[in-house]
Amino acid sequence: MKKVVWILAGISVATGCKKQASAPTDLVDLAPYLFGNQADPTLLSGGLTSLATWMDTRGAAEPGYILPALSSDAVAQIVIPPGTDPADTLGGFVDAQSTATLDQQVAFIMLPDQSVVNPNDYSKNERAFVTGGDCFADETCERLTTTNDIIKTAAFGVTIPYVYFKDYQWATYTDADGNDQKAVVSRGWIEVEGWDDAHQNGVRQSYTLDVFMDTSDGTVHRSQALWTEMVLVIDGLVSQDFLEQQLLDGLTGVLSDTDAAIIAQGL
Repeated sequence: MKKVVWILAGISVATGCKKQASAPTDLVDLAPYLFGNQADPTLLSGGLTSLATWMDTRGAAEPGYILPALSSDAVAQIVIPPGTDPADTLGGFVDAQSTATLDQQVAFIMLPDQSVVNPNDYSKNERAFVTGGDCFADETCERLTTTNDIIKTAAFGVTIPYVYFKDYQWATYTDADGNDQKAVVSRGWIEVEGWDDAHQNGVRQSYTLDVFMDTSDGTVHRSQALWTEMVLVIDGLVSQDFLEQQLLDGLTGVLSDTDAAIIAQGL
């Protein structure tokens, strides 16, 4: 059965300059590098500096970029669903300037009810804080780990439940002017496949990378990458080009929906 993608919408703060590790300079290698090294503040700093440079030098920004499937090396530090292969995922990346500050973005991260990002997409999206819930927002600890109990709503009344793990890490990077800036980087994944009651529609694997980069004007440059593999009853009825565009549109929607939710929540 052909696999169909379905969008799931889905460090330490340096007190001084830290030596940054070398990192890839092209997006194709950089996105999985950031995902795989999300728990290492030093490697993150080098990767974020590379990402900032790529954004400044890429020329005309595209509405989104299709990425190769995620490598096994990139998921070596997490548990993935048994019997799945990251090589079967479809990947995409989008970025946009947010009008919200980094403090506002973090305040949204700390909401227990994450369904407010788009209630039409989730009948349930409840976040539980495993570690860092009492110290991450004020930066007195560098890492936040969460579990997210989700029921995703799809067309024709289909609902797919699954548990999403999502960790957040404070980091720093160097911008184009040589200034140290703060950032938050998140890595998300599932460890068990999620299926509807009829076992006809499901998410086999899903991996997300979220990057929140502070800028000199106080706004945040947000990036999101998603690698996912879904199985749906409509397998074989849509083209690869359609799937890729749906993936990019879905990621773009997450960024704009989050900004709208931050305003609606008064954060």
